[in-house]
Amino acid sequence: MPLLNEIRAKIERDFHRQLPDIYFELLKFSNGFLFESGVVIYSSDEVFERNQTFEVQKYAGDYLAIGDDSGGISILIPFLGTGVFTVDQGSMDTNDMSKISDSLMNWFKAGCQI
Repeated sequence: MPLLNEIRAKIERDFHRQLPDIYFELLKFSNGFLFESGVVIYSSDEVFERNQTFEVQKYAGDYLAIGDDSGGISILIPFLGTGVFTVDQGSMDTNDMSKISDSLMNWFKAGCQI
């Protein structure tokens, strides 16, 4: 997928690090999602801006915010390792994170519930 490879290269340049493969697996299905529950998975155009706005790299540098609940809770995955985590956007402290799934794919299969 040349387009996906171009998107990946741009995002990784923006973040100055390699992003988890699983994030790009999601982009193969759709470049951004909005669920009836209000859960949003950021598109490739939004992910860098959202991480900058919430200063994720400053406060939770080992994580990537991939979405939110449309109500002040960010959804994050680690750059290394597995799991899906939530944290209040006003905190972004890794000590305040809650693990909601052992893997991104399992979380998706379960309907992206928070």
